Order: sequence, then C-alpha cells, then structure tokens
Amino acid sequence: MLKEQFGVENIDLLFKKMGKNRIYAYKPCGVEIEEKHSGIYFGTMERDGFRLSIEGSYIIGKEAKKGVVEINKEQAFSWMEGKDIEGDVKGYVILKWGDYFLGCGKGNGRVIRNFVPKNRRIKL
Repeated sequence: MLKEQFGVENIDLLFKKMGKNRIYAYKPCGVEIEEKHSGIYFGTMERDGFRLSIEGSYIIGKEAKKGVVEINKEQAFSWMEGKDIEGDVKGYVILKWGDYFLGCGKGNGRVIRNFVPKNRRIKL
C-alpha cells in the first residue's frame, strides 16, 4: 500500500497491526520487555487507503516519490492549527513545508482535509 500511494519501496522497519486498524512501526532490539504495543503509531488502514500519522509521514517522507504536496509557510501554519487547506489533489497525501513533513491529509480535488489531532495543534 505504501508503494501504491507514496512510491515507497523498501523501509527497514517491521509493522504490526493493532486495534482499530492502527499500524505500528518498530525495529526489533532483542531485549525481552513487557510491552503495551510495539513501536510508534505509523498510521491507520482506512477503506480507501492508508492514512499516515505525523510520525509516519516523517519516517517515509524523504523516500516518498509521489503523494507529497509542498505547501507554503501560511498554509503550513494553518495546517498545524488544525485547518483544512486548499488543494487540487485526491486521496491521502503527505504535507511538506521546506524540510518538514507535517502529516497526512485527504484531498477531494478542492480541499485537503486535516487530520492533525486536537492535542497536537498549535495556536498562533
């Protein structure tokens, strides 16, 4: 799915599917510990594609060959405030401002819907 949506082929990570179709990414370390879940939240498998978390966007952003939308400073600040932004793309995309990967949104051809969690939004 990462190859289809974002053109990413080889990632040196393991993935584990948990509840609510959430995917966690991790690297085995050989240490036996009691765990709640393996790795960091990477994204969610949705009916219509894979929605990356902010961390997932950062992890694969540099390797992504498609599905990356470059935005300007004003759009980036609006995005991090939790606002949707204009965009003529369809489907799940990675938002990038300069060297920063800001997460994943879903375009409908006119607007890119924001998925930044409320507790991670900034106020400017």
